[in-house]
Amino acid sequence: MLYPIEAYDKHGLLKPSAMLWLCFWFSAKAWIVFVMAGASRQHGAQVLEILYPVPENLYLAMGLGLPAVILMWLAGYRYKNNNVINWVWQRGKYVLLLSYAIDCALQVYQLILTHGEFSWTRAVTLLLTVWLGWYLFRSSRVKNTFADKPLEEVKSHERMG
Repeated sequence: MLYPIEAYDKHGLLKPSAMLWLCFWFSAKAWIVFVMAGASRQHGAQVLEILYPVPENLYLAMGLGLPAVILMWLAGYRYKNNNVINWVWQRGKYVLLLSYAIDCALQVYQLILTHGEFSWTRAVTLLLTVWLGWYLFRSSRVKNTFADKPLEEVKSHERMG
């Protein structure tokens, strides 16, 4: 599929869309909270206690957000034609989908533990998790972004074949 010229970076790679960046940031939300809590030294512990009353939930959320953090970092290094970076990047969609599926399952489990007690925070978080996970699953732009290879790699394969 062809995209407008603005959709490609200066190395000829398909740039992650705004929606994909939103998926990355949403998945890495525990890391964002952790960094913000660290930045506000005086109130950091209180912020973490309010948002993650059970510390194990913070650690679990950080573990589930780690693939998104790594993929955000690798998005800027894809052009280097490094086999390890390309291998990790090309599997990024499936790793993100797995992370979203586990996150969704854990949220449903928490909902069961609270006997279905309604909370706007939980409801919106679960809705966004399902919606963004569905976007990752169905989007052809996401598929093409993660399948994209640097031009040098494509040219070397064409010379060999």
